[in-house]
Amino acid sequence: MSPSPDNATAPDDAPPPDEAMRLLGAARILPPGVGERVGLYELRAEIGRGAASAVFRAHQEAPVRREVALKVLLDPSASSSVATRFRRERALLARLAHPGIVPLLDAGEVEGASGSMHPWFAMPLVEGDAADRWCERFAASRALCLRILEEAARAVGAAHALGIVHRDLKPSNVLVSGTADSPTVHVIDFGIAKLLDASAGDAAASDATRAGAVVGTPEFMSPEQADLDQARVGPASDVYALGLLACVLLAGRVPGASGGQGGATPLGARLRAAAAREVPPLDELAGDRSLRGEVAWIVAKCLAPRPEFRYASGSALAADLERLRNGAPISAAPPDAGYEVTYVLRRHRAALIGAVAAIAAIVGGFWWNARTERARAEREASRSTELSQLLERARLQLQPLTGRGRGDAVDNTKAAEVAETLHAINRSALGPAAVETQQSALVLARAFDRVDRFADSEALYREMLAQAEATGRRGDVFGIGFWLGQNLRSQGGAKLDEARRLVEASIEYWQSLPSPPYSICNATIELGLIAGAAGDFDRRREMFEKGVACAEAGTGAGSLRRREAHGFLADHFREVGDFDSARAWYGKALDGLESLGDPAPSQGIGAESAAALRWRECWRGELVWMRVESARKAGQEPDDADLAALAELAVRIRGWDPGNQRLSRFEKP
Repeated sequence: MSPSPDNATAPDDAPPPDEAMRLLGAARILPPGVGERVGLYELRAEIGRGAASAVFRAHQEAPVRREVALKVLLDPSASSSVATRFRRERALLARLAHPGIVPLLDAGEVEGASGSMHPWFAMPLVEGDAADRWCERFAASRALCLRILEEAARAVGAAHALGIVHRDLKPSNVLVSGTADSPTVHVIDFGIAKLLDASAGDAAASDATRAGAVVGTPEFMSPEQADLDQARVGPASDVYALGLLACVLLAGRVPGASGGQGGATPLGARLRAAAAREVPPLDELAGDRSLRGEVAWIVAKCLAPRPEFRYASGSALAADLERLRNGAPISAAPPDAGYEVTYVLRRHRAALIGAVAAIAAIVGGFWWNARTERARAEREASRSTELSQLLERARLQLQPLTGRGRGDAVDNTKAAEVAETLHAINRSALGPAAVETQQSALVLARAFDRVDRFADSEALYREMLAQAEATGRRGDVFGIGFWLGQNLRSQGGAKLDEARRLVEASIEYWQSLPSPPYSICNATIELGLIAGAAGDFDRRREMFEKGVACAEAGTGAGSLRRREAHGFLADHFREVGDFDSARAWYGKALDGLESLGDPAPSQGIGAESAAALRWRECWRGELVWMRVESARKAGQEPDDADLAALAELAVRIRGWDPGNQRLSRFEKP
């Protein structure tokens, strides 16, 4: 009689029960291996393995002969979230079409040795190194490292445009192939990517990340990602990781790292280090003063602690890197005239040298010619002397503006003097119609506006407007028209009507564009300022409310532009005496700004952080000023603490912005 299951005994050579269960589990999840076929592909070598999947070099014979990279999920039953992420990675790759992202070629499921079904997908085989190793191997120059970063940002920006956030950008997920003369960059591994709008796609592409889950590599996480706040993780989180990649490529290390990826450092400690990361300026991190300036500003904007102060997407970062590469002014620059005039001088210096060299050639080449040619050479030599004197004057005027940190107060009078000199150089060397001359005219006009030389700037705006109209540059016509409208509003009186017409025409043009710019919101608020200057406060409120709606529709929560719109509406209510409404709108503008701390004006910080701090102190001051004013209207003495707080805020505001118009009220409440 055969033994029953209850009293059956194991054969003598059977493994112990625990070992038997382990072997049984291993057989149950055994995935395909080298030498086996997966669909049309023969697995030839394993080239990478992680906790959940393996990547193989595979060969396809028909219908086309090619080598591919084939990724297989190792254990489909280990975790439903792991299997879901693997299928989501396939779905997201199927959406992405960009030269910098390895595309999906094929996908399916294959039966493992024990009958388990393993999802897989195939991609073109990319032979490359991690970005940091490639740059080290080729001793990449700074320009080449920045080009690698630009191409990676461009690829990530393509994903952002489809609502896809990578969440694990690091050197090993940015592959570089080719030579230093012709590198190719690919962003890989969208295995933990996030789809911002799951309703825009299928269920396989939606994010299955549970609350509090650790997603990504802590050493390359943004603060919000390290805080495990997945709701706040978005494109700006990827931008932060790209900023850390820039630190690795340019400085050779990650700022604030807790002692290496993984190893003996507990995960919790790594996450806490990432969440509290303090990032020094790039030149300090690298110990290389030559990294000061534009490169450091771009990296600092990427690594701003708050997402709203970073580049909005990978594409925005790539665009700034392209501007840097082409010698154009970057958006991450300090928001003052000092950078603008320095840029114009730098751009013009080469042209000036070329002009002077050409003059010298004329002088030498025609000296032997007739008297008329000699007179011509003398005139050119005189012009050369004049240009040299102008350039020297610019150099001397620029000295007081150099050596400042980002966010410092600018001597606007000296900045205007420099801008005036540089514009004179451009007009003399290149002529009034040259693009460089038009650019320096705009810099000069804005500098004049800052020092209340409105009549001088108006003349420049009108000259630029005529030039733009004559050459058919419609975008410039309405951009310059908007600035001229602001200028005329500042002058007030009879010029307000023309100011309104110019701004309304700019709005109408911008609304006709396929992708209307945010400038529409600014122009709507400008119409409110024009109405207020004309004494029409109902119209001002209407325009400010429309500007707020526009800003809220076009920017994210916490955006500085949205805060500024709230601040304008708050200012309106304060000026008409509705302090309760003013407090509510100032509160919205201030929400979340306490986390910026209280750095001194002389402390170098990011451009947007500096602007946010200036606004914050102004709005804080308005709240205190309204308490003081309310007490006086009620026949009471203002609180001494309020008076002291207002005086302290006035000192801080004067440090940030010496010409701020609120100071007259704050310093003598």
